[in-house]
Amino acid sequence: MRRYAFRALTARLPPRSAFRLRLRPVTTAKPTVSALGAATQSLRDAVKSREITASIVAEADAPVDRSAVLERLSHELRDSEEEMEVMLLGSALPPDRKSVAFKTPTGPQGNSPKRSVRVALPNVEDISSLLQREDKPAVPKGDELAEILEKFLSQELVGKSSHHVAMLTAWGPKTIADSEGEFGEVAALMRLSLKAFEATLKSSKSDFQFEVIRSGEGRDCLVMPPSNFALLGLKDAFHMLLQGFRVLLVVQPRFFPHFREIQLSLSSCGLPEGILEVVPGITPEADPAVLYEVLKHIDRLQFTGSSAMFKSLVTKAIELGNTRMEHAGEVSGLNKVRLDGVKASHPAVAMGTTWAAMANNGELCTSASMVEFDPALDTTDTVKSALLEAEKSFTAGRDPSDTTLDILLRDGKAENLEVKTSSENFQEWWEKTILASAKDEVKLSTNQSLGHCIFAPSITQALEGVREEASNLYFVGVPENTSSASARAGTTGAKLPESTFGGMKSYTYAVAGDHEGVGTIQTIFENTKRRGPSWRDQEEAFAQYELTEVAEMLLEFLSPRDQQSFSKQISNVLEVFKAFMPEVTAPYAGQGLVNSEGRSQLLTLQALRPTRKHFLIPRGVGLPEEIVQMAALCAMSPLKEVPADLHLLDAAQAGQLRITDPLKSFVKVVQNQLQWRVHYHANAEALSMALEKSEYPPYFLCVKDRHMLPAEVLKAVAVQGGYFSEGFPSDAFSLFRSMTTTQAWTVACTPDQVEEAELALLKAWKENGLRKEAHEDPEIIKPKARDMDIGGGFGDTGSIHDDRKWDELSDDEESDEEVADNKPKGSTAAAS
Repeated sequence: MRRYAFRALTARLPPRSAFRLRLRPVTTAKPTVSALGAATQSLRDAVKSREITASIVAEADAPVDRSAVLERLSHELRDSEEEMEVMLLGSALPPDRKSVAFKTPTGPQGNSPKRSVRVALPNVEDISSLLQREDKPAVPKGDELAEILEKFLSQELVGKSSHHVAMLTAWGPKTIADSEGEFGEVAALMRLSLKAFEATLKSSKSDFQFEVIRSGEGRDCLVMPPSNFALLGLKDAFHMLLQGFRVLLVVQPRFFPHFREIQLSLSSCGLPEGILEVVPGITPEADPAVLYEVLKHIDRLQFTGSSAMFKSLVTKAIELGNTRMEHAGEVSGLNKVRLDGVKASHPAVAMGTTWAAMANNGELCTSASMVEFDPALDTTDTVKSALLEAEKSFTAGRDPSDTTLDILLRDGKAENLEVKTSSENFQEWWEKTILASAKDEVKLSTNQSLGHCIFAPSITQALEGVREEASNLYFVGVPENTSSASARAGTTGAKLPESTFGGMKSYTYAVAGDHEGVGTIQTIFENTKRRGPSWRDQEEAFAQYELTEVAEMLLEFLSPRDQQSFSKQISNVLEVFKAFMPEVTAPYAGQGLVNSEGRSQLLTLQALRPTRKHFLIPRGVGLPEEIVQMAALCAMSPLKEVPADLHLLDAAQAGQLRITDPLKSFVKVVQNQLQWRVHYHANAEALSMALEKSEYPPYFLCVKDRHMLPAEVLKAVAVQGGYFSEGFPSDAFSLFRSMTTTQAWTVACTPDQVEEAELALLKAWKENGLRKEAHEDPEIIKPKARDMDIGGGFGDTGSIHDDRKWDELSDDEESDEEVADNKPKGSTAAAS
């Protein structure tokens, strides 16, 4: 009955095609690039292209009005006594607080200081109220924050460059030229960070491939600047604000007048009250309990300065129970100039080495501590004679307003260069001092260094030093004829944004904790992550790389479903690698040429280096899939990977060290195929002792619950300058950042050598930076279009594709419902 009624109904309906619109797919060309690859290239070009670099240089290095600098400098060095308010939570510290008075480091024309300033010091209660209050303000979101920081950077910083240069000169103290260099570098770094932030915001609204991530949301960061480079504290504060942190700047009292003005400027640009607080505190007069109170509650420490002080701060935080504190330090290093087949008396060598020891009174973290000479060509006496002769080419004096000075002398610092010939008590001198040592006489590895310079008879020979481990490598090929024009360089002089500084975490002890370097892609894109899974994945072209046999073998340790998804993630990571493969910069100006007018030409390649990776597996955990995935990524990395270290904790069992499958099989694979080193530790004490002897800072990835690790293990890693990174990044861009670090390779050459230098850098990168067998180009796949039918109520019904076959809706078989209606009463389901 019902069947016939339905047939009657359908018979009266118009043909289905009458109300159905069928869209036919448009034939398009096969894509040649993935959506992610194109978006990543755009992201990089928005921040790191030659055109953008040139625009940043034009802004940061714009000529400063020297007359305005001198006028403001005179004002800063005036004869006065004054008190300056210290504001905290919008109110001035009360007059009953302990205070400290300080003078400008120098006076007018380099005479005795005339100006004295007194400031209050916060006590423990002040800091406790700040860090433990319940009504903490939030850092403005995305576009609003970018607008505030853009206004500050363009109007209050770059727009008032002469004002800031004068403040740096007066309170540093520095020569005006050094102050201009510091200001330009910091302005460029801040612009890089902001451009990366803005490019990520744009991507989240245009190509939808990336989104902003703010790891500091709702948290507090302690920033401490070094004693010789005040504005590095501003650079760090700016970057932490972009990450969503509230910032507490604890500064040297003599830097407080400058940072107080910066705080007011940020407030005038719209930064809410309580987001950036500035207090004096790095002084012997301060109560240590105040800093300890900060370390008990702070979420992150961002530090630049002495390595000893940084390590003491981190270990103190652990002792106080703050085992969750993130910490990053750009610290000091033992830096070396190496003479490879050239004499110290060569004018380019002598000038470059001498300046490396004397610049900024030898107080830079890249100042040269040693020159290593070829004993077949030189002696300690000939080296000493050459450097002391070169010293005469530099002008030193005490008047900060003298724009002809190379070095500003001041009380407590040596007047002249000292060249030591005995290695006894060799150390970081923090003075205009350098040790002359024959090759191999003092075993100084560049894993202790930030800067390392090599002089050789040719650029190619100098570039053999790319295997060194310092953050910044400088290469100079000097001509045999000592009267010919020659470039020069030293262990200092990294210029930003063309170069980077302080990279190479996990290689050099001069970078500590969670520090990614200055101006590196790992740092400036710290706010960037690939978006999560989306419906767009069903429509966008994607890359598919062929897996190596080792990668396939490792993926077998994952579930079938994870194998498929993570193989696609590997391809995504390789697409990010491809977009950020290093290029050689356009030539830019370095130190003056020797025997010629003009400047040395610098060319930099920001080399991607694989991080030295450590992994920790406690007993009873089994085989973590995150470590398997990271091993697969290492097997597929386009870089020349270094073997990782796998630590198995509490592995003692029945008097033997044993593991079982699947971990046992995994260990065999990574040992044989990736040359990983596997370490068995009976307990936490044994692990700590092993880490204390580590050749490189131990960086652990894929760690769970860092704060739950034994204190002695946390301290051992902190003292060695390493770090525990928690979790496993879920997106391709963050995985790329965690797998890499940056080393700056810079060639100093004459204008006639530029082409030779560029080709030599690219050749050195191909031979030393990339894996032996490059991956084949990926297959670019466009997902099949979804069904394009747009209907009016009825969709397709399986196999029916012809509108005329409506009779197939009915057949001679009874439906389940009809069978039930026709069943005899009393029948059971089993019987039917």
